[in-house]
Amino acid sequence: MNRIDDLVVRARAGDLEACARLVEQTQAMAYAVAKGVLRDAGMAEDAAQEAYLRAFRRLTDLDDSAAFPGWLRRIVITVSLNMRRARRVMFLPLDDILEVPVLDEAETRWTELQRRRLAQALLTLTPGERMLCDRRYHGRWTMARLAQAAGVDETAIRKRLQRVRDKLRKEIEVSEQRGIRPDEIRSDFPARIVELLARPKLTDLPENPVGKILELLRSVYIGFDEIHLPEIIDFPEAMKNFGDALYLGQEKLQRVDDHRILRYDLTLPLLLTTRYAGRPLRLWSAGKTYRHEGLDATHLEAFHQAEIFCLDERSRLDPWQMTAQALHAVDVMLPDRAVKIVPTKYPMCSQAWELEVDDDGHWAEVMAWGVFTDTIVGHLGADPHVHTAIGVGYGLERFAMVRFGIDDIRKIDEARVA
Repeated sequence: MNRIDDLVVRARAGDLEACARLVEQTQAMAYAVAKGVLRDAGMAEDAAQEAYLRAFRRLTDLDDSAAFPGWLRRIVITVSLNMRRARRVMFLPLDDILEVPVLDEAETRWTELQRRRLAQALLTLTPGERMLCDRRYHGRWTMARLAQAAGVDETAIRKRLQRVRDKLRKEIEVSEQRGIRPDEIRSDFPARIVELLARPKLTDLPENPVGKILELLRSVYIGFDEIHLPEIIDFPEAMKNFGDALYLGQEKLQRVDDHRILRYDLTLPLLLTTRYAGRPLRLWSAGKTYRHEGLDATHLEAFHQAEIFCLDERSRLDPWQMTAQALHAVDVMLPDRAVKIVPTKYPMCSQAWELEVDDDGHWAEVMAWGVFTDTIVGHLGADPHVHTAIGVGYGLERFAMVRFGIDDIRKIDEARVA
């Protein structure tokens, strides 16, 4: 196959064969993009044809020959949008939403429909790139705010965003040129798993209720080290090491395939990856967790948790002091709320408790904590006769609902707080 940049150079010089080759190599993408905007096969063909005519007339305007596919894609979107607007009154409802993300600097928000198209591409980004995208397109942060948060000037943040958009566009273009539909996935992940993983990480958005709750929680655990935990778990390995500690019914696991699952809490990946190395551990982590649940006012399939973990010598780690700190955190997040501590059982804990808070006359469970068994302590590489380990898990959406009076957990994704 001829290189795109070579074909563009030849086409710019008037080589008609090179123009034909460019069409052959990009027509699947052009048609897919046009159809995504217009939702009509005949109009999509017309739009793609018009876009090629415009592109070849303006080929001298393209500075980077290798950028032809992305440049053409933007022309296709522009042509398709113009055709769409022309027919809107007769054919389209006023609330009809553009499916294709434009991926330019003027775009400040992606709809859920667009995000689903972007889902596969979003998984190729680094955590830092994902945070930038979530803040810009879900949190709707301005360039000035993004730059301030990153500690750079606006020019630098614009360049970072452009690199991210280019990366996303390249991934989408590969799918489009291969004729892959938006509901198809090129990786070995099922489409449902990709969609869950691609949902925004609300803990990175301090104006979201979930982000605000994490901000308050972090103020209580100053000095704890943040760790990043894998979202995908090798299930046979987890069963081999902690099979007796699995407390969730397998029907609630979000399965990637026969061997992998999405994490259903933060405790399991923490226990699988953390090891004692001769010094005390004071750790925290936060992020999305996944369970196969029926969606309703109190349940999501992708939700956020925060995990606090301590491992130290028994003489320096008192479960009741940890309990006091956990209760202090609750008071910081939900001031002056009545609470109820209920003893519970977890297979991985020798002692465990759940905490419920008063939510307008109803008790809402928001967190749990416990002392890990000697077996778990030994697995982590510590001496059960000398050391102890304690974990505290906070349900961030639950805290956010109670604090901000949110009556349906499904609203939390778009909620904003001061």
